[in-house]
Amino acid sequence: MTIVQYLHVLRRQWLVVLLLAALGTGAAYAYTDRQVRTYSATTEMFVGITGENQDSVMQMSQGSTFIQQRIKSYADVVTSPSVLEKVSAAYGVPISAGQISVTAPADTVLLDITVTDTDPKRAAVIANGIADKFPDYVSQLEKLPQQESSPVRLSVVESATESSTPVAPRVPLNLALGLLVGLGLGIGAAVLRDALNTSVSSISDIEKLTGAVPLGVVPFDASTSKQPLVDSDEHGARAEAFRTLRTNLQFADVDSPPRVIVVTSPLPDEGKSTSACNLALTLALGGARVVLVDGDLRKPSVGRYLGISSGAGLTTVLAGRHDLRDVVTVYGRDTLAVLPSGPTPPNPSELLGSQQMADLLATLAEHYDVVVVDAPPLLPVTDAAVLAAAADGAVLVLRHGKTRKEDANRALQALAAVNAKLLGSVLNFAPKKKNRSGYDGYGYGYGYGNVSQAKPLPQIVRSAAVTLPEPESTPAPTP
Repeated sequence: MTIVQYLHVLRRQWLVVLLLAALGTGAAYAYTDRQVRTYSATTEMFVGITGENQDSVMQMSQGSTFIQQRIKSYADVVTSPSVLEKVSAAYGVPISAGQISVTAPADTVLLDITVTDTDPKRAAVIANGIADKFPDYVSQLEKLPQQESSPVRLSVVESATESSTPVAPRVPLNLALGLLVGLGLGIGAAVLRDALNTSVSSISDIEKLTGAVPLGVVPFDASTSKQPLVDSDEHGARAEAFRTLRTNLQFADVDSPPRVIVVTSPLPDEGKSTSACNLALTLALGGARVVLVDGDLRKPSVGRYLGISSGAGLTTVLAGRHDLRDVVTVYGRDTLAVLPSGPTPPNPSELLGSQQMADLLATLAEHYDVVVVDAPPLLPVTDAAVLAAAADGAVLVLRHGKTRKEDANRALQALAAVNAKLLGSVLNFAPKKKNRSGYDGYGYGYGYGNVSQAKPLPQIVRSAAVTLPEPESTPAPTP
């Protein structure tokens, strides 16, 4: 992956990164808060030689080199039990060697003695106590047999003072480390989550699958389940998305504009029926003569969305029980013509793949500018593939975050297997700032879940002239 791809992943998975960064910082804070506060006190001592022994010492070790050679040993002796026991007995404080650290700055004759303790006052007392007792102990160690006093002299340069600021735990450092660890885990989790994500979640995913960007991107709207049609808000984001889809369809095939369009999806519950209704309605509002055919004979939804009866329709026409003129219903003052599904047949695939169905589509294409067919999903049954083969092309509806890439690819293969033309795709339920919610259930088979009944189409003052005899308009029931 390139840096740009990583940035795209982080942008899509920013919530995961932010959550783990917050958890890392919170864990660091909780750990820090449980640690015991410790304080330090430091005393500094100067190591030199006495004046009366300066000449002999200079002869023996060339002056100050003697002290620099010995000072490392003095640093080790500070924490010896002999010294600590004397300090503990004299000042009445418990001492352990682990509390004391001694450093000797390079090229100096200084000793820095640092004592840490949970009590800042006790730390200062121990440090000053060592500074008081340690010189006598060194004098005993360095005293030569022929001399009355030691040639080594230790004096306090700076006494230890009580500190009010703990040296541990180091809160800013711990929080910074927790944040960095959380960010690292967040970035790793984001990349892994994106790699394991098999659903269509971006325009680039669709472009990789189909070889082209989607014809339209329909944003998610929380009110879709109550009002799936865009006629209620012609200035909303969803209405604008379908107008964009309408425009892009005009350029899907400039040499041979599609007249019969099948709208389908890989699986149920991806919004193909609402997309078919809204596409047909948007085309009709644009001035085209449009007929919407409910070709989903297993779970007809168009009638329920538009609030019309499906007692007679496509199946009764194909069975020869009704004439096409008798079942086509006009809505919105002749704005949109609708051919309902009719009763559910026992052999949907055979009916949709029959010559009668092909002839019916051809007849409709002669009398209308555009024929939009709501077809079943491609993968559960073969109905949509059969319809797409008889049409000018298919529009594949993919649901953001739900349609798997594997299913979308299988749907494309199903269309290719019958030499059906893919006009383009639609990314449905694209996320917005509002919370996402599920689309109405679509339990496929012969029975499906309930579909919300939409409001009837408004009385739009525009006439869609058709050459078929105009049937009586069926009044839409009040939702």
